[in-house]
Amino acid sequence: MGYLLLLLYSLLAPAIAVLYAVFFLLSPRRSLMKALAGELGERLGLRAGACPKGAVWIHAASMGEVKAVARLAPELAAAMKAPLLLTSSTASGKAEGAKLGHARLATLDFYPAAANFIRTVKPRALVLVETEIWPATLFAAARAGVPVFMVNARISGGTLTLYKAVAPLTRLAFSGVRRVLAQTAADAARFRQLAGLEQKVEETGNLKHDLLGVSASGQDKVREFLDASDWSGCPIFTAGSTHPEEEPIIIEAWLEARKKVPVLKLVIVPRHPERLAESERALNARKTPFMRWSDHLVPEATDCLLVDAMGLLQAFYAVSDVCFVGGTLDATGGHNLLEPALFSKPALFGPNYRNARHAGDTLLKEKGGFITANSPALAEKLSLLLTSPENMGEAKKKAAQALSSLRGATAKTISAVTSLI
Repeated sequence: MGYLLLLLYSLLAPAIAVLYAVFFLLSPRRSLMKALAGELGERLGLRAGACPKGAVWIHAASMGEVKAVARLAPELAAAMKAPLLLTSSTASGKAEGAKLGHARLATLDFYPAAANFIRTVKPRALVLVETEIWPATLFAAARAGVPVFMVNARISGGTLTLYKAVAPLTRLAFSGVRRVLAQTAADAARFRQLAGLEQKVEETGNLKHDLLGVSASGQDKVREFLDASDWSGCPIFTAGSTHPEEEPIIIEAWLEARKKVPVLKLVIVPRHPERLAESERALNARKTPFMRWSDHLVPEATDCLLVDAMGLLQAFYAVSDVCFVGGTLDATGGHNLLEPALFSKPALFGPNYRNARHAGDTLLKEKGGFITANSPALAEKLSLLLTSPENMGEAKKKAAQALSSLRGATAKTISAVTSLI
């Protein structure tokens, strides 16, 4: 049954690819198809002779996934003493991959094309990143004896249901998989439910957490601003990556917290500077004096700063006492909840943090982060932290511990892969 499903899938793959191309040609994003003629050779697995032989072959869907392995890819290739080959399904992903090593567009998941590519390149191992599961390519690798690893792996409940419905095909596709290295315990539990993977799964963490580092950008300018203003020595509350729907809630919470901490300063760093006018309207509606960063004026008796420049968020997190991470009080799903923890600062965030679920859950568990679902809750938590040195000190320590506990996925992944080859 598995072979029959694989045959059916392989027959349908070219037709699906053509329909996908037609869809883009008829959509507003048709400009993405301009390079199709030049890309066709790589998409069909041709001209593979230019690829390094015996390479560690890492496949990532697009730019975001390629960035996720920016540290892993060269370190893994070095550990295996092999050249590096990166493939991506998008031109932007290929361009990003070229910064790390030899890069090309991924071959269509059509068994003859995939098998020919693998036969020509003879990769040392195939490493699939995050959600990349290509049945024909996986089976071709298994037939060629190429060990397959799924790293930074994640899978949703819906995808799990789909793969369970075609269990004979997934068992065949996963026959060459040596190990699935999952981002979270929940992902690992879902992967273990798939045919052929029951005993091949372990949790190693999220590679992206190892990439998180302190940027020096803007730190000197922010320090100069504080030294030249009447803000020096005052507690600072920075709300970063905020969206217009969130800012009225943040401003009201800050005004309420000032009843207990009168010298508290507010810094708002909007996610999209082009929407700054909406931020200004929210402040004006509450008769709150403020200044823009670009005004280049030292504020006098101005307790709110609106940052209309890029690249300063970390610098303001570094000098703040408490931070709020935006995209969590609206429908966005959250931004980088761990950035405040780089500076041992407690992070407040709303209940919608689905885009950073594991990071948020870890911060909450360690008590280095706190959910504040509305203005009163935000004001209360702000006041508690700022008026209690004991609570603040503990929250800062726990934030740093939460970040530390999430690091190490790169080393774990390299160890798991190299031990099984």
